[in-house]
Amino acid sequence: MTTRNSFQRCTLAAAAATLLAAPLAARADLPPVTFKPYGFINAELESVQASGGTTPYQQRGRVTDGNSRLGVLMSFAVDAELKAVLQIEASLNSFDQGGVSDTGSTSTLTSRNSYVGLEHVRFGKFLVGNYDSAYRSLVGSGGELGGNLGLSVQGLDLWNNTSAQLTGNNYSVFSRGEARLKNSVHYFSPEWKGLQAAVSYGLDEARSGGLNRGRASLGVKYRIGALQVGVGFDQQSSTGVDVARGEQGWGFRLAGQDGASARYTKLVASYQLPTKTYIGAGIEQARYGFQQFVPPAPGSIYPQLLNGSMKQTGLMGSVAQPIGEHATVMLSAGRIGRLSNAAVGSPDDYKATQISLGAKYKINDLLTTYVYGTRIRNHAQQSVNLGQAPLFSANLGSPDAYLSPGDSPRAIGIGLIASF
Repeated sequence: MTTRNSFQRCTLAAAAATLLAAPLAARADLPPVTFKPYGFINAELESVQASGGTTPYQQRGRVTDGNSRLGVLMSFAVDAELKAVLQIEASLNSFDQGGVSDTGSTSTLTSRNSYVGLEHVRFGKFLVGNYDSAYRSLVGSGGELGGNLGLSVQGLDLWNNTSAQLTGNNYSVFSRGEARLKNSVHYFSPEWKGLQAAVSYGLDEARSGGLNRGRASLGVKYRIGALQVGVGFDQQSSTGVDVARGEQGWGFRLAGQDGASARYTKLVASYQLPTKTYIGAGIEQARYGFQQFVPPAPGSIYPQLLNGSMKQTGLMGSVAQPIGEHATVMLSAGRIGRLSNAAVGSPDDYKATQISLGAKYKINDLLTTYVYGTRIRNHAQQSVNLGQAPLFSANLGSPDAYLSPGDSPRAIGIGLIASF
């Protein structure tokens, strides 16, 4: 009996081993996968305030997250010229507040760039998923000419990923057309003699209010030696200035509107002198459609819905000078001009300026510390805000949180960013 039971146990063990070995043997036939985890934690200790508007934000201290993230890049060969590429990236934003932002939102595993695609040596790269538009990824302001890599590389916005940031959001002083597109497709050409192009389109699956707010984006950049030049175009359909909210005191905001569109065009350039001095400059023009309801009045007994357009231009410049092997002094300044044909207030009410000054010290390849000061001056109807951690003086904790028009934010801080 003992011998029979032993024989049965051996037979079962051999069968189990065979079943387990089969998928392992099959996996041995698969191509090797390149697996690269990455990320950083970026924390700032700062003093902030905003005054000048109807609802001032009183001075206070805070700990702020600087756009921290965690991700993994993977790829594997299909043949000698083609490979599959994929990325999963999670935002760690507001880790200092348990992952809940001042607008009440929370981060998810795939809240940042996450996609799958194919990359060919001769024909370029095609991606599908949730990814930065060509206006941002190819000719953005947070990297050498694109991306969101501030403090790790020099780009037009030297203070990208900090409260002193000047670009990359619709409440920034410059490069307001940058966006991450959900439900999107992207194509990047190979680089040819320093020239590269990209195009993106974000599909509007929600169709809220029956509107198709799909977004198209185009970028082209050219590199020759120490000079880089980029141009970009971005358009979001069925999107215009929310005049009604402006009349209610919310300031400048965009919303879904039938027949309107928001368009952005920009030119950016950077150059590094033999002294290693970095110089960057950019100009962006925004054109906004809008609809305005006009109630009946003497001489016009019927209500009207008027269509129009507004135009606004932003400028920005940056200078960075290394001192020794580890320290760099950095200055960035930007302004956004008058809003032509403004439906609420005067065109000059929508002006704003921002200056950010400070320095960073690279302790080693994984650890950098920095200090900064930034000041924004908003005119009566403008609400330009701090970069990665904006201030909200109204509706705090809700998706409709906003900075009161005319409030002018300031921040002084010290930060530490640890990368891997």
